[in-house]
Amino acid sequence: MSAALPLTGFYQFGFVTRDLDAATARLGARYGIAHFRRRQANPWMETAHAYAGPSMIEIIAVGEAAPALYRDHLPDDGIARLHHLGYRIAGAAGWEALEEAISASGLAAPMKGAVMDGHLRYAYVDTRADLGIYTEYVCLTGPAERLYDDVPRH
Repeated sequence: MSAALPLTGFYQFGFVTRDLDAATARLGARYGIAHFRRRQANPWMETAHAYAGPSMIEIIAVGEAAPALYRDHLPDDGIARLHHLGYRIAGAAGWEALEEAISASGLAAPMKGAVMDGHLRYAYVDTRADLGIYTEYVCLTGPAERLYDDVPRH
């Protein structure tokens, strides 16, 4: 991986919404997504996930306690709004190269970290000036590689 931010490894369209029930109903009916896996990720976020072919759809419903990264991107009207594209990064060396690329880019990464004992690393890069949305990078290792095994496929 070079010092450029990668746009390879795409796997996810991430949306934000004020109403998860309405968003899953609309996207389900209009785009043929019969089932979503829903999870309460934390007190201020509930998510719904489904695959449409090889691409994952993630819908994030957030409350007032959510970070501005999500709240400021909520739709004023409509059901859902595209928030980010998700890209997978392979392994520790790939993640290290990504960190260097983020630093070299001069772009902010307003949210990043690691959970699951470091097996799931994530970073949201503020690419709104270039792409109109955020870019999310994730690296899944060990038990995190099975994180989406129960997400319905369509």
